[in-house]
Amino acid sequence: MVKWSVISERKPRLFSTGRKVTTAEWKFLQDNKQKLDNRNKDEEKIQLWREMYGDTFHDTLSGKTQISYLKRAHVVIGQLGDNFTFEGFAEAIFNFGKEEKKLAEQTDLIAALLTKAANMDSAGRIGNATNYGLAAKSLRRFVNSFTDDDRKKFLNIPVPRRINQPRPAATLRFEHLTPEFLTSYEQWMLHYGKAPQSKEKQPIPASLTTVGIYLRHVRAVVNDAIEAGLMSREAYPFGRNRYVIPAGANAKKALPKADLEKIKAYQPIPGTTEQRSHDLWLFSYFGNGANLTDICRLTWGRVDLKESKITFIRQKTARSKKQNLTPIVAHLRPETIAVIERWGITDRRPNNYVFPFLNPNMTERQKKQTIHQLVKMTNKWMGKIAKQLEIDADVNTYAARHSFATSLLKSKAPLAFISKSLGHTNLKTTESYLGSFDDEEAKAFLSAL
Repeated sequence: MVKWSVISERKPRLFSTGRKVTTAEWKFLQDNKQKLDNRNKDEEKIQLWREMYGDTFHDTLSGKTQISYLKRAHVVIGQLGDNFTFEGFAEAIFNFGKEEKKLAEQTDLIAALLTKAANMDSAGRIGNATNYGLAAKSLRRFVNSFTDDDRKKFLNIPVPRRINQPRPAATLRFEHLTPEFLTSYEQWMLHYGKAPQSKEKQPIPASLTTVGIYLRHVRAVVNDAIEAGLMSREAYPFGRNRYVIPAGANAKKALPKADLEKIKAYQPIPGTTEQRSHDLWLFSYFGNGANLTDICRLTWGRVDLKESKITFIRQKTARSKKQNLTPIVAHLRPETIAVIERWGITDRRPNNYVFPFLNPNMTERQKKQTIHQLVKMTNKWMGKIAKQLEIDADVNTYAARHSFATSLLKSKAPLAFISKSLGHTNLKTTESYLGSFDDEEAKAFLSAL
């Protein structure tokens, strides 16, 4: 952690900047404390030096010019003057630029997205936090790609009079978010939406699904701004006759009955990752389509082996709603009881997780990463099993959930029962699962609604 060293009346005091650097970066800063060696061509090190010792530096994410850490200390000390105290310095340096930042968040869309991401992260909603952050980075890349004419057209930034004149930082404000801007962003995403992994590679197209995910998070921030009076309702750019967020393709995810029977009958090698993956997939299928997040977070207090049932609330619903949370009751079958007996931990106190993937000492981000890795591994092994069984369909964890809904509907179960079993809060969400059926089957089911 880099710290300011402040000396007053021959007494030194250290104050944390909150900025972490590696040992190698710290050595570079120490060696170049007085002046940056002009022979150094490493852009990352040059950026770090400017951030620490220069007057200002360009923040690539926010697109703004920021004051360096050394200059901030000089500014604060100058403002305190003869009234300098260590306590006064600590308070002033802690609040440095916060009023400007708060003002920027009220008008700057990208800043608002990053603030929302930080708030979601603090609340433990890691998935949403990640998507708000990715939406902010994507929009920043889009704005940075603008030509001078684009900046004038979309951001009202005048074209420089001289060719070599430096371009001012581009700020994307709520007022710039028009249907035309959003349409242009969608088209850009479909060509360059995925950022390159290295400088040598080129960006590649993103999917309409990704565009929809990012822009739904943008819309949420816009709605917040309208509620706060920071944007007029008349300027709302989304909706009919404005810009419609793409929904993405509704791919057929449910498996045919014949493929399901093959998976049920498959005998994996006992005690292997293959068996664990097969077991988790079947647990999801037989357990009301519970996803792996809900399975990993299932506690022993939610398992009633005497009545052969488990009761849980979908993590997705619990994070987004605080009231009227309807628990899902999944009846245990011999197959799911066998999975619990095979992989469940032996300490069955009510608050302990049933399966050994998570522990209470993990942060929400660590839990998210662990579950993500488990899903990835399960999908990998289920793909291998599908290949052995000559199943052409994608046999991932989503397929287990959709196949559960499909099997119920094909057995003529009422839509309301299926909706409750899946933990949906409205029938429209359940109806979207009809996209997994063949067209003729979907028409038949819909005609009976």
